Amino acid sequence: MRSAFYNLINFINTTEVDDVYSNAAKIILENITKIPGYTITDVASLCYVSTATISRLCRKLNYESFADFKMDVTMNLRYFNRDSLRMQFDHQLPIFPVEGKTTKELFIDHFENIIDNLRATFNSIQFEELEEVVDKIHDSHEICFAGNFFTQSVSMQLQIELSYLGKRCSAMYPLNGQKAVVKNLTEKDVIIVSSIAGGYWIDHPDMMRDISKSSAYKICISQVDDFPYKDRFDMNIRVGTDHLSLIGKFSITYIFEVLEALYHVKYACDCKKNSDE
Repeated sequence: MRSAFYNLINFINTTEVDDVYSNAAKIILENITKIPGYTITDVASLCYVSTATISRLCRKLNYESFADFKMDVTMNLRYFNRDSLRMQFDHQLPIFPVEGKTTKELFIDHFENIIDNLRATFNSIQFEELEEVVDKIHDSHEICFAGNFFTQSVSMQLQIELSYLGKRCSAMYPLNGQKAVVKNLTEKDVIIVSSIAGGYWIDHPDMMRDISKSSAYKICISQVDDFPYKDRFDMNIRVGTDHLSLIGKFSITYIFEVLEALYHVKYACDCKKNSDE
């Protein structure tokens, strides 16, 4: 759960260097651990701007108010250390110092955990499943990707490939953007929900409810086998292991890259031929 960090960093990286909002975002990020105990007046003073500027910044960061931003930061910080370990190690989180193991040995274990996760994904997924996904995408009118920031970023490369070949795609990161897209999907469309270890439906149960009601063809890509509204999904692609480690991000990335390559192999020539005609 790092949404506040992603929002701040993404905003900083895509805004002019000397922009007043970008400078405020940088100061907030540098003092992120103080935010849960600060009022909007405290943050404005910290950033040398008005409270109105902080309110506008929060809206630019896709929060309805400073209170919503502060709540998200608080939750992010609560889970940050745990998630940092889950990003690097498997389900047995190391407690440092680890008796009898050097840091080098720990990172060798980390490498082996990644390989195990990828191998488990390769062994558990039927190639025909991926072909079916690609065919569904090809036959659809619009493809919508839903997930938290990391999986949305990973899906972007597939979105580029599909857009290049004439498919209409959306992969909004802000939740309100995803809701707006999902609301307008029809039975001619496909929605692909991806979550490494199920954080998306834990964080956004209302969004999962909206997705479950959609008439679009629904595909889930995750390490999690059981999730809310599973019976409303048409396909569940299970990746990784049953440990639910965030190492599963490598397997999620692998699946999206395979889908991209497979779509290009199967349909690139047809798309180019149609455009030439």
